[in-house]
Amino acid sequence: MPPNGTCSDVCGNITVKFPFGTGFGCGHPDFARYVKCSSGTLQFSTLTGIYTVASIDYSSSTIIVNDPLMSTCTSMQNSGSFSLDRASPFTIMADDVFVLLGCSTTSPVFDLNEDLCDTGSGSHACRGLYSCKGVTGIGLDPNAPTSTCCVYNSLDGVGSGYGLDLPKLQCSSYASIYGLGDDEGDPMKWKFGISLQYNSSDSDACKDCEASGGLCGFTGLDESFACICQNGVNTTTNCFGRGYAWSGTWGPKIQTKMSIAGLLLWWMFSFPILSENINVFSYSTDFGGMRVFGASLLAILWALACIEGAISHGDQPLAKIAIHNAKFALHDQAYVKASPTVLGLGGQNTEFVTVEFSSPSPSVDDWIGVFSPANFSASTCLPEDIRVTPPLLCSAPIKYQYANYTSPNYKNTGKGSLKLQLINQRSDFSFALFSGGLVNPKLVAVSNSVAFANPNAPVYPRLAQGKVWNEMTVTWTSGYGINDAAPFIEWGLKGGDKVRSPAGTLTFDRRSMCGAPASTVGWRDPGYIHTSFLKELWPNLVYSYKLGHRLFNGTYIWSQQYQFRASPYPGQNSLQRVVIFGDMGKDEADGSNEYNQYQRGSLNTTKQLIEDLKNIDIVFHIGDICYANGYLSQWDQFTAQVESITSTVPYMIASGNHERDWPGTGSFYGNLDSGGECGVLAETMFYVPAENRAKFWYSTDFGMFRFCIADTEHDWREGTEQYRFIEHCLASVDRQKQPWLIFLAHRVLGYSSSSFYAEEGSFAEPMGRDDLQKLWQKYKVDIAMYGHVHNYERTCPIYQNICTNEEKHYYKGTLNGTIHVVAGGGGASLADFTTINTKWSIFKDYDYGFVKLTAFDHSNLLFEYKKSRDGKVYDSFRISRGYRDILACTVDSCPSSTLAS
Repeated sequence: MPPNGTCSDVCGNITVKFPFGTGFGCGHPDFARYVKCSSGTLQFSTLTGIYTVASIDYSSSTIIVNDPLMSTCTSMQNSGSFSLDRASPFTIMADDVFVLLGCSTTSPVFDLNEDLCDTGSGSHACRGLYSCKGVTGIGLDPNAPTSTCCVYNSLDGVGSGYGLDLPKLQCSSYASIYGLGDDEGDPMKWKFGISLQYNSSDSDACKDCEASGGLCGFTGLDESFACICQNGVNTTTNCFGRGYAWSGTWGPKIQTKMSIAGLLLWWMFSFPILSENINVFSYSTDFGGMRVFGASLLAILWALACIEGAISHGDQPLAKIAIHNAKFALHDQAYVKASPTVLGLGGQNTEFVTVEFSSPSPSVDDWIGVFSPANFSASTCLPEDIRVTPPLLCSAPIKYQYANYTSPNYKNTGKGSLKLQLINQRSDFSFALFSGGLVNPKLVAVSNSVAFANPNAPVYPRLAQGKVWNEMTVTWTSGYGINDAAPFIEWGLKGGDKVRSPAGTLTFDRRSMCGAPASTVGWRDPGYIHTSFLKELWPNLVYSYKLGHRLFNGTYIWSQQYQFRASPYPGQNSLQRVVIFGDMGKDEADGSNEYNQYQRGSLNTTKQLIEDLKNIDIVFHIGDICYANGYLSQWDQFTAQVESITSTVPYMIASGNHERDWPGTGSFYGNLDSGGECGVLAETMFYVPAENRAKFWYSTDFGMFRFCIADTEHDWREGTEQYRFIEHCLASVDRQKQPWLIFLAHRVLGYSSSSFYAEEGSFAEPMGRDDLQKLWQKYKVDIAMYGHVHNYERTCPIYQNICTNEEKHYYKGTLNGTIHVVAGGGGASLADFTTINTKWSIFKDYDYGFVKLTAFDHSNLLFEYKKSRDGKVYDSFRISRGYRDILACTVDSCPSSTLAS
């Protein structure tokens, strides 16, 4: 059932009634995946994007949605495609008039055999749109012949599903008009938007529910009807009673979802006394007047219907800028000046720039945007059709700051200055002053350009372990392609002779992105990513190296010199120190466009690791790397932030939802968290020793440790390819030589007391531990560690929800279970804990921090949780045991056997 308070009858200024709802469990289940309320805005989702719901007419069963990239008479711009899932309960209204603009001469819309064009009343729409001044924004001539555009009234059969596929149609933009107003010749009076008819679902039970002051919804298990009342949730037909009789399901197709889990839930409600004896999470709670014991079982079952399990990380700050609304408002009395104009003369790749600016009409919402390349006008955007000119701004700035940030009197004086940090990113920079805030930006003035002495220089080396123990990989970024220079590493024992190892080169283009903003306003050329493999290293010895490019004119480009310590031999008995955390992201030392109020968690974590780097041997960043969310410039920013770490010790990453997830790309979760990156950036910018980096699971040995790194954004359940990998990774380790077996993953597959998991009732990802806990137990995994939840939490050694050891800080001998740790406080905004008393939770902390493991030898391991604010230890435990303790059988850890007498 939906938690209390999750359903509302209004979203923003739009009344929400059945069959729509404001969240999962609200309204009709067939509509829940398409219409949701997010931050006070009602949104309509399809595979082609998320659109704003402008209005709903319940009497006619129609809904109007707005596409922010769609062209209108006042705003002409390059558009995305639009389609409907064939299975969705929506159809495009026949009265909608679609106009395709900027189509190439070879477009199939002009093929008479295709019969796509409507030459009737639609031609009026063509002539009308061509009379708009904004038509020049997409490179079309005003009052041009209407043959250069196509109008059609039906989307059926065009593109994929029910919709239009602009790349397939070879058109750059579209407009949709659902009403021509009282003047068909005046496009300023037209109603722009997409009108959709939805299948209304009359329900007597729903009418009774609404008449009694309730909201119509559905239970998460079998999607049966639920009447959600103001003071709670029940499953009666109205809010006058408090019964718990199950009503009928929504339809035959939903009934097939009633599984054994559903029968168990029915059994719990039918036999509450028996359910008290279920030994699960050991807490009780009042549920609509009935005392429910073993409620965690109910919670787990509810979670089965909430597979995606969402966390709200807020918006990427660059996404707040309405690029498509930008307008020219250049003023001859306004200026922006940046100095110095040449950076990195001493070989630096990071420098501060002073930006001075003035405006004759200052405002508190004026802001400075940093653009790279410096020429961010339409001429820098390459349209698919040479006849189409992009809008004023076709890319987001790489960072921004408000004009009054360090100049509080700016509104009165019109003058201000900022100190902004720049990193070497393969191009020059300019600074632009905007008025109108982020929603309606108006370009007031543009600065001179600023550039690094060598913008193509090799930068930001990232070490990672190779596929064998004595191999180290070095990955870096430069502006030199394979036709410009030959990349290599010059390396050798510190103080000894040096050799050169060649590097491979990778890159990608906009077509590799899976959606916006990565493929649109967030796109920035990633440059070239090089990786070299340093082989046959001597364990624990220190090597020095530097990045090199040999230009084809015979000259060399060099980086500074770095050094690293080679990894220990698997099983080697030496001091070995490992740092693990998730969800760090990037932050800006100059205070600009901070992501979701980090409170400097990211920079503090980075600072603590750098200060203690001499006591760290390897780092694992387990997902949600930089939260670029489709704004590709942020990956450069992140690699610059962590360069001191990644250039010195192996920096191993795992795939998180903000790196991988995108609908229709094979993600286990069909959300939009990657911003259209769909894993391409993470897989290219960092090396991991996976067989296939698109399947981001791998194992790596480090001395006495074996790490098995899972990819929670792909299916991990029994029978899958990843499940077989996980079992092989756990089963193949020699515990006499590598006693410390660690399982790492981004999403919580074990246990978490976070409020959003508790609300789902699962205390982890739904189905997370169902199949994996038997592997953890069978192969005696010591610690399973996760990110995703932005806090810190440690459990007791646990198996099947039961603590197997009552000790909290010093474990001697066998653990009998696995200790689960959430270490997602690397830097992103913190996540609340539930108020439910989860007895398996030993230590919780609502703060930023990271975990450090120290293996002293084969028998002694120290676990420490340190806060990012001061680097001090706030939670710890030790494990002391011998090899025989690992061999000993515990519950489900050894195969059954028989003894014949």
